[in-house]
Amino acid sequence: MKNLLTPLLLLFSFYSIAQNNQSLDSLLKEADKDLPDSVKLSIYNKIGDIYIDNNALKAVGYFEKVTELAKKMKSPLKEANSYYDLGFTYLLLANYEKSLENYLLSARSYEKLNDKRRLANAYMAIGNVHFDNSNIARANEYYRMSEAIAIARKDTIMMGNVYNAQGNAFDKSKNYDSALHYLNKAYNIFMKQDDPYYKMNILSNLGLTYKHIGKTAEAIQYFEEVKNVVVLDNMPLDYKAQIYNNIAATYSQAKNFSKAKNAFDSSIQFAKQANLSNVLMENYRNVSDMYGAMKDFKQEAHYLRSYYHLKDSLFSLDSKNKLTQLEADYQLERKNSELVKKNAEVERKNSQRNILLIAVVASVLLLAGLAFFYSRIRKKNIILNEQNTTIQNQNKELQTLNSVKDRLFSIISHDLRNPLVTLQSYLTLTQNDTLPADKKEQLRIQTVNAVSQTSNMLDNLLAWANMQIRNTKANITLVDVEDLVADTKGGALAQASQKQIIIHNDLAISSVPGDYNILSIALRNLLTNAIKFSDHQGNIWINAEKKNDEFAISVKDDGIGMTQQQVQELRSQQQQSSAGTAGEKGSGLGLYLVSELLQKINARLEVQSEKGKGSVFSIVLPA
Repeated sequence: MKNLLTPLLLLFSFYSIAQNNQSLDSLLKEADKDLPDSVKLSIYNKIGDIYIDNNALKAVGYFEKVTELAKKMKSPLKEANSYYDLGFTYLLLANYEKSLENYLLSARSYEKLNDKRRLANAYMAIGNVHFDNSNIARANEYYRMSEAIAIARKDTIMMGNVYNAQGNAFDKSKNYDSALHYLNKAYNIFMKQDDPYYKMNILSNLGLTYKHIGKTAEAIQYFEEVKNVVVLDNMPLDYKAQIYNNIAATYSQAKNFSKAKNAFDSSIQFAKQANLSNVLMENYRNVSDMYGAMKDFKQEAHYLRSYYHLKDSLFSLDSKNKLTQLEADYQLERKNSELVKKNAEVERKNSQRNILLIAVVASVLLLAGLAFFYSRIRKKNIILNEQNTTIQNQNKELQTLNSVKDRLFSIISHDLRNPLVTLQSYLTLTQNDTLPADKKEQLRIQTVNAVSQTSNMLDNLLAWANMQIRNTKANITLVDVEDLVADTKGGALAQASQKQIIIHNDLAISSVPGDYNILSIALRNLLTNAIKFSDHQGNIWINAEKKNDEFAISVKDDGIGMTQQQVQELRSQQQQSSAGTAGEKGSGLGLYLVSELLQKINARLEVQSEKGKGSVFSIVLPA
């Protein structure tokens, strides 16, 4: 059962919000008056602060007005603050792209202003966005940046916020001992403060961590203590929605379904009133889990459908791909427009050349004039040839972009969507308590394989698309072979363990010239390919050696191997993807990506294989 465990930066007190709510009507009336920009900016900002706790969608409109006025007044600090407020509001609305965009704008502005205190808050906020998207490693990077500023400033409250965020990150990573260590450090700071929000936040997060480790009684004790710190009925809607969701999930875990249902009903009501899509989504998931524990499968299915419906509207592949599609269409449209202009310019130049030719014929007796016009014509022809060459290059570029876009969306719409749909089906089936244990174990193995296959395919897809669109040059340096192989093996051990495959390595060389990222992607694809076509309890060898004037990093397996015809089809890039020994599927993109990437570092891929005796794939690099 999931919970909302987002680290919050507490920027204002409960009492000031209550006072602002009382004056909302008068502020809205003042906003309609013809007032100086500085006064209007202050009014819009106060209205946004009130709406941010009750209707985040309305708050966005007022903070955008603040941004426009700050730009008009040329006030960098007010502009930076408005970006920060927009980032927080979009985070409440689960619009992570807009949230990250505005938080980054605020961070850049604070850096220019050398405002360390606000910069630390911006780093914390950026970390929160990555936290909500389960990118814990990236979130921790920004938390550490904020921590460095807090230590330098000796800011106790800021350190408390950092400890709180780090504790939440460790909790989400299921490192509960570290989570409790940092949360207790934050507890020692916040419980000495007068602001009830600090106390409420740390008590809630400690309660959630104890819930996650199965200590339900301790978790409930912390949530009951929250009620002693603040009066929940007087709190803003977003806080009430989150607190009641967490309380309900804890009571559900304790099998106290009556109290859990009442708390869930309150949380859903508050989330709908405040337009908090992410809180509403988590309520649906948690309520579904509760009814599953109660054996009420009809209600469980109802809320699970509501959860997936809302989740698909926020996180679907179509919504994420829409931005990429719009950007690609925009670029193509701009290129086509430029091409039309170039063609029109060529026609105009051709017309001018014809006129000049006629003038030359008419002025044949004027040798000096003839020489002058002849010189002009030669120059025009050179320009036209250069422009024709440019147009041809742009045509090739357009064809490449179209090809990349078509293949990209073909893979996304077919190969990426299908395993995700399959994965969703597996996860739904595992909720059925009537399934026998051996069937659930089979579904678990299929789920792990689906996740691994989808992850590998997505990595390859992103690397290939980035290489095709950006056409970036490789950064060739000396790459440590031992580190390269260790990192690659570490990422493939989970996949290998599913088939009880042992990976050996024999490294006769210490370093090779190349690009670490390219070699890492290439070696990872060769290793996962070897695992895919190896039998249960098979062996794989990774070797690195120098042959004549070349280095070779090879992946050898004792799997099913290939016929010579299959090898030739592979070299000509005509082979279709085939299933592995355990039914693993692929997109056919892996080895194609390896071949193209290796060309960027002057390397090549060599293949040796015999049907029934395994294969050897070698990355050959110049010495």
